[in-house]
Amino acid sequence: MKYHIQTWGCQMNEHDGEKLSGLLSAEGFESVETAEEADLVLLNTCSIREKAVHKVYSELGRLRQEKERRPLLVGVTGCLAQQEQAALFKRAPHIDFVLGTMALKQLPRLVAEAREGKARVMDTGEYPDNHLFPPSVTQRQDTAKALVTITEGCNHACTYCIVPTTRGAERHRPCEDVLAEVRGLVARGYREVELLGQNVNSYAGGCTFADLLERVSEVDGLEWIRFTTSHPMNFTKELARVLVTNPKVVPFLHLPLQSGSDQVLKRMLREYTVAEYLERLGYLGEGRSRMTLSTDLIVGFPGETDDDFEATLRVLDEVAFDGSFSFIYSPRPGTPSLRLKDDLPMAEKSVRLARLQQRQLTLTRASNERFVGRTIPVRVETHGPTSHGWWLAHSGEWKTIHLAVEPGRVPPFGELVQARITLASPHFLGAELV
Repeated sequence: MKYHIQTWGCQMNEHDGEKLSGLLSAEGFESVETAEEADLVLLNTCSIREKAVHKVYSELGRLRQEKERRPLLVGVTGCLAQQEQAALFKRAPHIDFVLGTMALKQLPRLVAEAREGKARVMDTGEYPDNHLFPPSVTQRQDTAKALVTITEGCNHACTYCIVPTTRGAERHRPCEDVLAEVRGLVARGYREVELLGQNVNSYAGGCTFADLLERVSEVDGLEWIRFTTSHPMNFTKELARVLVTNPKVVPFLHLPLQSGSDQVLKRMLREYTVAEYLERLGYLGEGRSRMTLSTDLIVGFPGETDDDFEATLRVLDEVAFDGSFSFIYSPRPGTPSLRLKDDLPMAEKSVRLARLQQRQLTLTRASNERFVGRTIPVRVETHGPTSHGWWLAHSGEWKTIHLAVEPGRVPPFGELVQARITLASPHFLGAELV
């Protein structure tokens, strides 16, 4: 049986896709590149914003037509599956099975039941050990960086967020399990790992997150460590110290702010004020100047006034974020923010988003221009040049590098090379291989 997995969403979803692929391959199934080649199509979904949900239903509509032409199994997993559960069958009756985020290891059973002709197969149960997925089963994509889940779920209660519903309460992998997986990845040739969690810096698997970073950095052969996503309330002085002193922890931090208005943050239940957020950034001390910092921002949250939005722009300028991910507020079913009055016209929300993103574009360009003329280590992330003739790479600061390589030279995939930065745009750095 041939299968194809389509994934939307964050790095956690991407890694879930690798786990699902491993489970199917262990059953003797063969992975294929397109849904048209597959006997089984698995949609690995995201539901954090309405746009992501629309993409899933659009693909389900296309698969319904495909299924009318030939035998085809269609399964839905991921956050939308956990959120909608049996309601998915009502909206898309051609779905054969629904698999929740905490039931990944049940995939072979659900596929077997669907193949036997059982209708509307579903498992969205809570399995307390789902975060202990065996690394040996994971079938990793051909990437230069390996993803490693260290914690699942979230114990915060942000009023706009569906994650506690779709991922559950926090569960933490034991520290020794994480270290064993990282050692195994390095033995397979990986030189960079990214530690994952919905709230990664709340890690409590036998040590603090700062301690875990230090212990992971002791793995021989490992060069770079990244992590995502952090919550400001769990950003400690000790974690900041590790960030700026440990040479294996890359000089990059993603720390979501969401709004620059204390009134909006209170309605979001973010548990901190703008001053407290800035205080935590201050933990980085002089090391901040050597790092790049990105954030998340929500525009048009219920009750956001002109003054609230202007406050967000002021914080954007004060911090001078190197990058940000900004979105218009997206109401999610079952979240407390649905009870808040949301009377700001969509046109005004769109104007605010455009203003914020334009300002961020200026800040990002200035950030990138600081690299011009420098020679820095970058990791090669493609096996060959793109159609434009560039090789793709990333720096430790998570800058996208378009690398020019002389004819006849082949940069080693997954390895660090020296790159001389020659130009800067808001979206990438141009460089020459040294």
